Amino acid sequence: MNASPTNEELKWDVRQRLKLLESTLLLSGWVRTQALTDSFGISRAQASKDFALYQRLRPGNLVYNKSRKYYEAGPDFDPLLLSGRASQLLDVLGAMPHGDGPVLALTAQGPAVEVMRPLDRELDLRVFHAISRAACNGTKLRLSYQSMRRPEPVELQLSPHTLVFSGLRWHVRAYSDTHGEYRDFVLARMRGVPEVLEEAGASPAADARWHERVTVVIVPHPGLPAAQQAVIAEDYAMTDGRTEHRLRAALVPYFLSLMRVEPDREHPDPAVQQIVLANREALEPLLWK
Repeated sequence: MNASPTNEELKWDVRQRLKLLESTLLLSGWVRTQALTDSFGISRAQASKDFALYQRLRPGNLVYNKSRKYYEAGPDFDPLLLSGRASQLLDVLGAMPHGDGPVLALTAQGPAVEVMRPLDRELDLRVFHAISRAACNGTKLRLSYQSMRRPEPVELQLSPHTLVFSGLRWHVRAYSDTHGEYRDFVLARMRGVPEVLEEAGASPAADARWHERVTVVIVPHPGLPAAQQAVIAEDYAMTDGRTEHRLRAALVPYFLSLMRVEPDREHPDPAVQQIVLANREALEPLLWK
């Protein structure tokens, strides 16, 4: 008899089915093989094999209830594939019958959940296509760009290399012939459809700030009482009262904005601010001015 694959050795399709199984257990406390057959279009026999594999990988998580004819979460249920990350749980909950997210969980007995998301921003797919095409082929673009610092659009010639979603909107990292340096440009501020040129673009290898990696250190607001700082540290899974996030130097301002820890925009009330940037001096050259 072949040994069961480890968690890391699971094939993608098998992992998705077991993740559905586990998330259904997490949300409702029980699951039937029908959850897999209906969601993935597999046979009942294959679904039974998946359940058996899950039991071998995590003994005790599944307990069969003969009277109700379904599997229940064991008393010491310990997730195998799911973590406590908020982003992962949002993916799971977004796939509930009342949501429209990717399929990870499916149960009619899930909890009532409301998820707040920022307003969607419109993105012209013709613009996205042109930027993506130029970035993939290493060519330049000519476009009209409406900066928030100028009353009228200006013409730019860019060499795009990476599309970035900042958590709120799309922008592109590109070398600007107009400015003579690498910058970020918001796709929604591009007017009309960019013209893809045949001319070779600037090499992304020269974008030093893009390739540089820096560490952002975040800590609980020092103005909070010790007990409240401990709660905040636990909420963000901090170690020794701090969390460190490694990312590209060019993306630091976006990350700080997303986490609402931009030094110049901190709220004066510690109860509102709750977390702060601990290594501002080291990151000062990267901050928006």
